[in-house]
Amino acid sequence: MAKKRFRNSFFLLLVLITTSCFSQREDFIFGQLIDSTKNETIPFASIRVKDKALGVITNIDGTFKIPLRFKALGDVLEISCMGYVTKEVLMEDLTEGQSNIIVLQPGGFQLSEAVVSAKIRGLTAKQIVKIAVNSIPQNYPSENFEIVGYYRDYQVKNGNYINLNEAIINVQDQGFTTKNILDNEYQLYSYTKNLDFEVDPFARQPYDYSGRNKIVPNARMRNDGGNEFITLRLHDAIRNYGLESFSFIDSLSTHFIENHQFRILRKTNFNKERVYEIDLTYEDKNYRAEGRIFINTDGFAIHKLDYALFKRRQPLFYRVAENAQERFTDGFKKMNGEMLYHIQIEYTKGARGQMFLAYISFYNKILLQRPAAFKSKFRLNLGDRTFRVRLNKMPVNPSKIKIGDFRILYRNKALPLKEFYFLEDELTFVVCPHLDYKRSKETFDYLFDPKERLQVPNLKFAPRNIKDRLGNKLDERKWEYIHQYREFFTQEAKLKTKQELDTVGLMQKVLPLDNVLQPINKEGLKNEYWKNTPLPNLEK
Repeated sequence: MAKKRFRNSFFLLLVLITTSCFSQREDFIFGQLIDSTKNETIPFASIRVKDKALGVITNIDGTFKIPLRFKALGDVLEISCMGYVTKEVLMEDLTEGQSNIIVLQPGGFQLSEAVVSAKIRGLTAKQIVKIAVNSIPQNYPSENFEIVGYYRDYQVKNGNYINLNEAIINVQDQGFTTKNILDNEYQLYSYTKNLDFEVDPFARQPYDYSGRNKIVPNARMRNDGGNEFITLRLHDAIRNYGLESFSFIDSLSTHFIENHQFRILRKTNFNKERVYEIDLTYEDKNYRAEGRIFINTDGFAIHKLDYALFKRRQPLFYRVAENAQERFTDGFKKMNGEMLYHIQIEYTKGARGQMFLAYISFYNKILLQRPAAFKSKFRLNLGDRTFRVRLNKMPVNPSKIKIGDFRILYRNKALPLKEFYFLEDELTFVVCPHLDYKRSKETFDYLFDPKERLQVPNLKFAPRNIKDRLGNKLDERKWEYIHQYREFFTQEAKLKTKQELDTVGLMQKVLPLDNVLQPINKEGLKNEYWKNTPLPNLEK
């Protein structure tokens, strides 16, 4: 029973839904990966310090940083990415104080249409995927292992990172034969709210579906406990192959293969190995999913799962969109659906040929309903039997406001209003009801009865066209989309015995990472770990 309280996942409707970075800027060498043919940046590529099992993953703009001390040691960077030829770069060839551009060559090749539409080695795409899923217990560590990496969660608004939180976290995993990863333990080596980036407290708040201050559009974040890092871990569909992770993947070992259509695209390269690149799709009348799964051609190990889910565009959808303009600017008009989330999970070979997590990136869109900039406080005045509307600032052209701009509802029915006047020194409208209107007499007698409470249920003020000097409508709460990411990038992975696992200062899995009661085990920072803090602006 206790295990269930940590379940924290997306369920669509019914089922899914710097500190100083340990040193100053000049203590790092900065780089950016570029595709040689498309001249585009390459995100989520592995940058490893050769023979040290240490490294980072490039950011979504292809940037990375490596501690300068590795250059002094004459180390070599090994750069690998799915679909590209692995490249080695001497650290001494990289320039300090500027961004080093490193170009990668594509390494895949297309298969013939006959092979794509038929079989490889006598196997269909679905059979290859099924073998890969069934081979997870053999290809991934079944014994205790440890991964240490860089965690961050952040949001993107207008091309800028905001609310960036960073951590170094040690994951002590009991192995893939353990079905419930909630039995695993974690250590927080460091945690920082990076104040070099904009902090937006309203966007940081928890999900709020009752007040609709912060929601996931067309989906729902089900939160039964557990912090943000545990949430991310639960969305690793490969590690949790026997459990439900997210729709419509559900469980890799059961529903995944049944739910999706598969098609072999090509063979490609990853870290000097050959990999099948297989396209996968799912669709029903409401949702559409697309993605790719990359499977080793020899041992059928799953190297990568790339999965995106879209809400299908419905007829007349724009007319009821909560924010049609944002949906257009977000590319929704050009597509057949609106992306709800995008999850990328990559594994790479480590000790004894076992597969260890390289990174997981979990993106979802959130919808905020900001507080009104021009707002009112509405109340009954029992003394003169009027309604009072107090503003937080002056309206524009008070003399042009009409009685029709006031709308007062009781039980969703408009009350008859006679006149109004404005008390400028008090920033207050006095709205006089039609007390002699026979059909409403009983209602007004109830509303203005001194024995009744001043706050009456089902009474609502709904202004129509009252604005301030900046054009804000009275009490209008504007919708805003924010792009949200949670990511973990492994810097070190190794097999461990149970006796070697460190049990000092274990993470409190039910507490947020920034909670003052969350233990910080600073001893872990004696090893070579660092934060791959991105640039504040994605366009730079």
